[in-house]
Amino acid sequence: MTSKPGLLLMGASKERQFLDLWNDPELKPVIESQIGKYLLSDAGRSIISDVFFSMLGDTRLLKRVGLLEAYTGLDVDSHCVGSDWEWEEMSSVEREMYPENKKIVVQPLNAQLSLIADRINDASLPVLRETVFSGNETEVRARLLKDHLPDVGMRNGKRFLTSQEVQKYLLYEIDEAHRTTEKAARKVANDVMKKAFERFPESLILTKNKKRLNVIEFVEKR
Repeated sequence: MTSKPGLLLMGASKERQFLDLWNDPELKPVIESQIGKYLLSDAGRSIISDVFFSMLGDTRLLKRVGLLEAYTGLDVDSHCVGSDWEWEEMSSVEREMYPENKKIVVQPLNAQLSLIADRINDASLPVLRETVFSGNETEVRARLLKDHLPDVGMRNGKRFLTSQEVQKYLLYEIDEAHRTTEKAARKVANDVMKKAFERFPESLILTKNKKRLNVIEFVEKR
């Protein structure tokens, strides 16, 4: 049998026959239309869904995204990077009607790191320098408490604070960026006092008074 474009070869494999049909300019639109209809059918959508979720499972994409959101504290529904273009494109009337649609704009990570690096090198920001280098918040507060104790007034020849006074310091006197909350103040105060004594045993003493309250005392150097 002679052959020409668009005709099937006798004895050719089914795969070859399909490719011949697919490449036939007259039949190709028909085949594509049939495939499209099948993919939109319940059976086709089921296959697409199975393939999609299989790919997600293989790459663990959802778990990876969830981990990143948990690590950064960001939420796709309430945060955006660079600019909130959806909010910017809304009219003033729409903004008044849907104020909850406005998202918190965060800068790209490289821009934030650059800003932090510049501020670390700024000698006028010692608290920020301490925050970046010292570790977690408890350690930062412990260092600030240690630096605060020499300025506490003398009582009975000593400079000290009780746990209740440390709570007050952490609630109202420490730099605002490191203040605690009323609910957590008691635990935070005791944790900070223990951490301060742990880090600076040569400068501090941690004891209890007659009321069984923790007391942290600054050791005067002679």
